This record gives sequence, structure tokens and C-alpha cells, in this order.
Amino acid sequence: MANIKNNSAARETQRKLLEAAGEVFAEHGFHSATIKEITERAGASIAAVNYHFSDKSELYAAVIRRIGDQALRIIPPEPDKEDSPETQFLKCVEHIVIAMLGRPHVGWESILMAREFAQPSPAIESMFKNVCQPVNQRLSMIISEITGRNPDEQSIGLSASSILGQCVYFLQHQAHIDQLHDQLSAQISHEQYAKHIAQFSLAGLGVLNQNDSDDTI
Repeated sequence: MANIKNNSAARETQRKLLEAAGEVFAEHGFHSATIKEITERAGASIAAVNYHFSDKSELYAAVIRRIGDQALRIIPPEPDKEDSPETQFLKCVEHIVIAMLGRPHVGWESILMAREFAQPSPAIESMFKNVCQPVNQRLSMIISEITGRNPDEQSIGLSASSILGQCVYFLQHQAHIDQLHDQLSAQISHEQYAKHIAQFSLAGLGVLNQNDSDDTI
């Protein structure tokens, strides 16, 4: 019984350290963050950091991995082959938007990831491989079906990045969207965001499909 309790206590300490570290890294960045502040927020000792994570670099990498594990929900499921490409697209985009906007701890996570994308560290590589690339590939294949273009074409990558850019914009500004846009309410639902981005982007792909040259985009 003692071992079970100890293991449970160790897992709880690890969870608190990851949560506190995420907040501190988001607020100060990796280099300015201190183990002292992290342990104070977590109610843990410096020895606990050394035991669970070895050092600050490994703790930071663990925080990024944790975000990546939670972000796996963003990857859309395999499309239903009985659906039209347009319906597949709408479902795919709505899944991505709702998954992104509905993620827990969106406050410090989004700030930390903004820092990480601006100045990538080796810790981000696993998220690129396990989350970002699968999302882009799934979306690009459906866009390719809609436009009749090769998925390797530049226009497909531009379209996918434009759609994901809309998702990131709403993710970062959803808490104060009404201050940025008078016409919008801060209470707008995730489903409304998702439906708008999907329909708006699908209309844009219709225009793209009418162009014969990437230079006209």
C-alpha cells in the first residue's frame, strides 16, 4: 500500500511541476524562467525537479511533449469516403477548429507555443512530426480533391496554411474578439467559428479552382 501511495504522490508532484513550469515558461520564456519560481508555484522541491526531469531543459521538453499529447485530438479522423470532397472538407475543418478552441489550459499553452514557434527549440520537433504534419497532410489531400490539383502543388500548401492561420487567429484572440471586431461577441461559440472558417475557406477554394495559374492567387 505504501508503494501505491508513494507512486500516486510522485505522479501528482510531477503533474504540479509540469503545470507550474508551463505557466512560468509562458510568462518568462525558457531562459528567464527559474526552477525556484517553478517549484514555489508547484509546492515542490528542487530535488523533485531533479528526480523527475533531471534539469530545466528536460522539464521544458516534457511540458512541450505534454502539450503535443493533448494536441493529438486536433488530427481529424479519416474522412468518410461516401461523403463528397466538400463535405469531407467541412467536417475536417470543423473538427480542427473545435479541437483547437476547446483545448484545456488554452491561456498559457497558446502563449508558450507562440514563443516556441517564434524561436523553435529541439523540443518542438515531435509536435511537428506527430501533430502538425498529419493535420496538414489530411487537410491538403482533401483540398487536392476539391481543386483537382496535385497535393504537392504550392497552391495546396498555401490554402492549407491559410485555413490553419484562421484557426490560430481565433485561438489567440477568442477571449477579446469583441474588442478587435465590433461586430463579434466574446460569447461566440466554437461551433460558430468552425462553421464560418469552413464555409469561408470552401468558398475561397471555389475561386482558386477557377484559376489556371498559381501566379493569379
